[in-house]
Amino acid sequence: MEAAILLAFGAMFSWGIADFLIQKTTRKIGSLETLFYLTFVSSFFLLPFVIVYLPKLTTANLIFLSMLGVITFASGYFFMRALKIGKLAVIETITTIELPLTIALGCFFFKETLSQLQLIFILFLFIGVILISVDFKKIKSQYFLEKGSIFALLTAVIVSLVNFLMAYGAKEIDPLVTLWLPWLVSGLICGVLIYEQKDKQFWKKSLLNWRLILAVMIIDCLAWLFYVLATIKNDLSITISISESFIVIAIILGIFFNKEKITKPQVLGALLAISASVAIAFIK
Repeated sequence: MEAAILLAFGAMFSWGIADFLIQKTTRKIGSLETLFYLTFVSSFFLLPFVIVYLPKLTTANLIFLSMLGVITFASGYFFMRALKIGKLAVIETITTIELPLTIALGCFFFKETLSQLQLIFILFLFIGVILISVDFKKIKSQYFLEKGSIFALLTAVIVSLVNFLMAYGAKEIDPLVTLWLPWLVSGLICGVLIYEQKDKQFWKKSLLNWRLILAVMIIDCLAWLFYVLATIKNDLSITISISESFIVIAIILGIFFNKEKITKPQVLGALLAISASVAIAFIK
């Protein structure tokens, strides 16, 4: 098996575990606080590996990566909000909509191609997302959408852009720098917002949960490293399709450890979305 494919699977497993831990972290210390650690603090992990490359960055590179940092913040914030109030199994499945959107960007800008069979499975994935996001028992109620569904849908749209821009930066600039500077920018935004909130419990909550915070930072950082390295030698559409199967890991963890309950249509939707995302990775 090619190294790029193995890296994509590494991203899949790491993201699944990371998202499970992210949900726990947001509920213990907050959404902005979790994003702060995942971006600003994580950027310092990468600094020793990118410091030599920094003088080579052009003005255009700095503008591009800074804009990516703002977009990264938006995607992360909406995702944290979704995980804080919603079911992990539901949120993870809804965000799979990022898969066809990312593939579409790859096809349009990177001139990648998809087979008819892959397009059919993308349609199945959309149907699965609809099934998992709607509670049909409350279809006549204004609350028929699962909690966090709107935030999850916003996340999927923005993350598809992040996926594409990260892949572009990894190919055209440098994979590690493409992670480092956007994380730094996103983290600075989080830091300013946290400071303005004047949360006196921030450091206390951080110290009480330092093991969880450290674990989620390391695993999430590894996931993104695997992803950007995989995109260098592999098509974006294939890389994202394989790595998107991380929802399998996250959903299983949510159901077995969080004791989350989902309805039969939601189970069908989850199975359909999971099967479709896996199939897209291997069918030409």
